[in-house]
Amino acid sequence: MRRDATKDTGHAPRRRAPGPRLLSLALALLAACASASCRSGSGANDNNNNVAEGVVVVNAPATGVVKRVLVGEGVEVQQGAGIVEIAVATPRQAQAEPTQDPVARAAQNYGAAQNGIEAARAEVVRAEVEVQRLTPLVASGQASQGELDGARAVYERAQQRLQSAQNSAQSAQSGLIAARQQQLGGANGLGTSATPAEQTIYARATSAGRVAVINVRVGERVNEGQPLATLRAGGE
Repeated sequence: MRRDATKDTGHAPRRRAPGPRLLSLALALLAACASASCRSGSGANDNNNNVAEGVVVVNAPATGVVKRVLVGEGVEVQQGAGIVEIAVATPRQAQAEPTQDPVARAAQNYGAAQNGIEAARAEVVRAEVEVQRLTPLVASGQASQGELDGARAVYERAQQRLQSAQNSAQSAQSGLIAARQQQLGGANGLGTSATPAEQTIYARATSAGRVAVINVRVGERVNEGQPLATLRAGGE
């Protein structure tokens, strides 16, 4: 009887090599997986690029109120073109103490001048009465000439103060007339114009493109840095 070949050689039987058909199938599967992976990665990158590239956002340069939207959606614009017009309030100066109305102040000055006239006139009357009292007394020897001269000097000074008060009243009256005329001119639109309380600025396109979306409306308040519009660069 013949012995088995494995027992004669002392080695395990050899495995057969995979056939050509099995090998081809494995290679095809590997290639398909690699291709799918590459397409998936490439697609993600393309999507990111589409989102990040070609989009231009126009932001508000300052806080204010939208006065005008200068372009509409779908319009092509050049770099630097104004997209939105914004009214920005100017910083207010520190308010000074409230001032009195010029006409009222002039009227007050005129009233004070009239009161000064009355006081000066009363002083003149008193000085004149004293001179009249001393004159016969000096003649009769009951008063000295020095007393009469002093009374006359007081009378002269009182007259000078009355004249000064009258001049002040005349000047105050002229000021009152001028204030009233100025007030009337301002009411007729002839006065000086007030300083504007706001300034106009523009949100501009940073590159050429086509306006895709306008995010704001006229009259809307916007904050600095707020997106106002979106453009597609290059007119995409």
